[in-house]
Amino acid sequence: MIRALLLTTLLASPAFADEIWVTNEADDTVSVIDASTFKVLHTYETGERPRGITFSRDFKRVYICASDSDAVQVMDPDTGEILHDLPSGEDPEQFVIAPDDRLLYIANEDDAITTVVDTQTRKVVAQIDVGVEPEGMGISPDGKVQVTTSETTNMAHWIDTETHKIIANSLVDPRPRHAEFSPDGAQLWVSSEIGGTVAIFDTSD
Repeated sequence: MIRALLLTTLLASPAFADEIWVTNEADDTVSVIDASTFKVLHTYETGERPRGITFSRDFKRVYICASDSDAVQVMDPDTGEILHDLPSGEDPEQFVIAPDDRLLYIANEDDAITTVVDTQTRKVVAQIDVGVEPEGMGISPDGKVQVTTSETTNMAHWIDTETHKIIANSLVDPRPRHAEFSPDGAQLWVSSEIGGTVAIFDTSD
């Protein structure tokens, strides 16, 4: 049985339009599934306890949070080869990539930190103190604001991506797990697992 913590369907890329990529936490693998037949096409080994998974904007790289390896692994999606590891801070859970395809914003659950990593230089750019147990990660379409949600503090933390400083903290219902900006950037949606709600913010205020 596949334990899927996150699915990514690549509808925007012709090369991967018919595939779903799934991290398998218990098996230390990633599965590639045919979206038409739902059959597993490939299974690739990863670091320990893979959680979050995302693709570069050009779909040339797959980024995987190997939580117990304390690393973000960079995979070639054509071969399944791990090309290299990026520094991530301890226990990386989820992440989001900037619109310019360069910076990764990573939630470090154990340390209550958002780590910012440059994917080209492979160096940590900043570490930002946030609430307890950060998890959900979102970024505005213009790349100017990144939001980290903290599951225990029950907040959405708004971070200026130029200064790497928190500009606002918004209280939401218990255990926020995911943050997503609308395509036009006018709204931010935050889901709260225990609260059973979705909070919708007007980003203009």
